[in-house]
Amino acid sequence: MTHRRITAAAVGLFVLSFLSTRPAAAADTLIVGDQKGLQKAVLEASGAADNLPYTLRWSEFEAASPLLQALGAGAIDTGIAGDGPFLFAWGAGLPVKAAFWLPPRAAGQQTAIVASAATSIASPKDLSGKRIATGRGSIGHLLLLRLIQTGVIPAPAPRIVFLSPAQAKASLDSGAVDAWSTWEPYVSLETVGAHGHVIVDGSAVLPNNSFFVATDAALAGKRALLEDFYRRLAKAYAWSRGHEDAYARLLARQTGLPPDIAGPVAHRMITSPAPVIPAIVQQEATTLDAYRGAGFLPDAPPIGSAFAIGLGAP
Repeated sequence: MTHRRITAAAVGLFVLSFLSTRPAAAADTLIVGDQKGLQKAVLEASGAADNLPYTLRWSEFEAASPLLQALGAGAIDTGIAGDGPFLFAWGAGLPVKAAFWLPPRAAGQQTAIVASAATSIASPKDLSGKRIATGRGSIGHLLLLRLIQTGVIPAPAPRIVFLSPAQAKASLDSGAVDAWSTWEPYVSLETVGAHGHVIVDGSAVLPNNSFFVATDAALAGKRALLEDFYRRLAKAYAWSRGHEDAYARLLARQTGLPPDIAGPVAHRMITSPAPVIPAIVQQEATTLDAYRGAGFLPDAPPIGSAFAIGLGAP
């Protein structure tokens, strides 16, 4: 069996592992998946979640992969994910679509390869042959693939060690890995909290889009709720651009992030959400190509079928 076929089989098992049957939420309840409380904080700080005509429930995840698993299981209706993990899961057969666009935040600096304060690694060329932790199918994984494919990290290619964020942090601290390809708030946790440093970020090699991803079932049965939630999200981020300090304070309270870390995270996470448009779909073809070039998702359908165009328009 070729590497490509082994990879496809592994991805298929990944999908089957979470396509379990779960009780559906009530038609007047929207269950939203969040990562580290970042979206809940901006909605509540802004007041955009006040006076909802439906019930909003939050479900918390440490990364996009388990969030997407929950979407596949029908445990949540919509949730935030970077373009890389979304397309990795969708291309493997997950019944979801990218339904609302979050443009690049902090010019792509929210995704980066970081190293501890103790290391001598200072540039991408120093990563050749090194051990780099990231999550399989994550935005950090995508960043690594693009840096290798474009030659920013020269041969020999680094050894990718697939770990959860908590495991990756522990491995970086212990020296079991040399670097960690990750995203916010973990970039700030390492660089501000642990005095590590960024080796390279995604600003020049990725589209750097994120999306609120919705299940096909929610798009069919809860479209009005999704539309309302996405409009409120856009209003919340518009508020945050003029109230960054207030957003950071609530972010610290809700997530437990220290105030000196919550500030940089809030600054880097502010964006201007908007409906998905065809030009964004075209951008994301490069993301899918990056996975295919590494032997993943050889049987993914046409990329246009991964997106719901126009939801959440004012």
